Amino acid sequence: MSATTTSTRTSNGFDGAEKLPCMNPATGALIREIPIATAAEIEAMAARAREAFPSWSGLSVERRGELLLRARDGLVDRREEVLDLLVQETGKARMDALADLLVLGETISYYTSHGPGLLADKTVSARLLKNKRIKVQHMPRGLVVNISPWNYPLDLAWSPLIPALLAGNVVINKPSEVTPLISLKFLDILREAGLPEAVAQVAVGFGDVGAALIDRADYVAFTGSVATGRKVAVRCAERLVPNTLELGGKDPAIVLEDANLERAASGVVYGAFFNSGQTCTSIERVYVVEEVYEDFVDRVIRLTRTLRQGVDAGFTVEVGAMIFPRQLEIVEQHLKDAVAKGAQVRTGGRRNPDFPSGYFFEPTVLTEVDHTMDVMVEETFGPILPIMKVRDAAEALEHANASDYGLNSSVWTGDKDRGRAIARRLEAGNVCINDCLINYTAIEAPFGGVKNSGIGRRKGEAELLKYCHAKTVLEDIFGASREPTWYPYSRAVGEGAVKAIGVLYRSGLGNKLRNILG
Repeated sequence: MSATTTSTRTSNGFDGAEKLPCMNPATGALIREIPIATAAEIEAMAARAREAFPSWSGLSVERRGELLLRARDGLVDRREEVLDLLVQETGKARMDALADLLVLGETISYYTSHGPGLLADKTVSARLLKNKRIKVQHMPRGLVVNISPWNYPLDLAWSPLIPALLAGNVVINKPSEVTPLISLKFLDILREAGLPEAVAQVAVGFGDVGAALIDRADYVAFTGSVATGRKVAVRCAERLVPNTLELGGKDPAIVLEDANLERAASGVVYGAFFNSGQTCTSIERVYVVEEVYEDFVDRVIRLTRTLRQGVDAGFTVEVGAMIFPRQLEIVEQHLKDAVAKGAQVRTGGRRNPDFPSGYFFEPTVLTEVDHTMDVMVEETFGPILPIMKVRDAAEALEHANASDYGLNSSVWTGDKDRGRAIARRLEAGNVCINDCLINYTAIEAPFGGVKNSGIGRRKGEAELLKYCHAKTVLEDIFGASREPTWYPYSRAVGEGAVKAIGVLYRSGLGNKLRNILG
């Protein structure tokens, strides 16, 4: 996308000469143009945020929560307007766009409800220090920067920042240059709810804007590609800045011979084509035990052919446009590579000719696939579903784990104990048994990947506490004039300590004493 030089002022506060055109990927139409942040503006944003930090962090958790709940209510009140913009900016099916609203609303509800308890000072009882009072305080880090992608531009822009704000941090979102408008829309809602302007900000631009923000951050959250995630990690490491990286996935589904094939086929099709396959937890490869392979494939093909694709006027299509033109090219490259190596296109397999102005690729099912094909080993991030026949569960598990990625996965079986056993052996941060995708909406549970799928976890208690540094405060209780271990040292105290160590840390009596001490 090229920049233009028309003049438009937006809620990010910038009025620079360089503009970013925001396009509708379903129609190719220009939505509007917005200013790109300059280096000086980024510096000013960071300075304003730091100036606002003491007053924001000085508010009670409950007061910060009240403002966030007010923003949630504003989001709900304007939900149709927000959905309209989401569909316009991303080309999503309207039902798919609801996921952004649902997760963001649930995120605000969960953290404002549980945050005061999680952030409260915690009393610690130390076994060797019964004469001391110890508390752990959770102190906000300062400026949290979130660099977010284009596939869920509302949820992934702001859901990681809600707990940061609740914990007392100030925040800046750098949205994808492909989908910045919806982030700015929620910024308006936050400000209408009463959040001070400098507490939450949005910086629009390309990679250089993100890099400049990292250089000013006290914590960085990033969602995106493995290649960019590595660069973010290096830049953070140079400054010793903590970070969370949610990266790519090549999520496997294992379909066993005892699976409910109707449910498995329906779930796999949904898991592969939801949001046009542009989800980090999309099902991107399927391993089916040979006994049920043909039946399963037939069901998947029939169901895929019923999916409606197009510009959504109101919950009328299942599959929308692809959002990022370059990603559409990757989908085509993966398909071309697979076909050249022997894969069979069972349905789909091309750009949808009914929508020449938009980035629509037909939901596509491939069979006769193997691991020499890019579509089976590299992240496709589009509406292609490759299905591979395997001998048994053991072979399926071996293939599922033979990947550089490990974000999400699923196993489909009629035997829940068997499913749980396989889930334990799957090398992934998340596993669904007889389900898919929906685990992301469990705000209470940790979410993240292993291997190249990322570092750290989102959601759950850990997401809130990672935006704080733990401060341990120890207080003497009795106020004696000196401690037995202070200067001057004495033989009696030293020899007594040696004997005590022998008693405390030897099996038998030592175990009983440690239990008594707590």
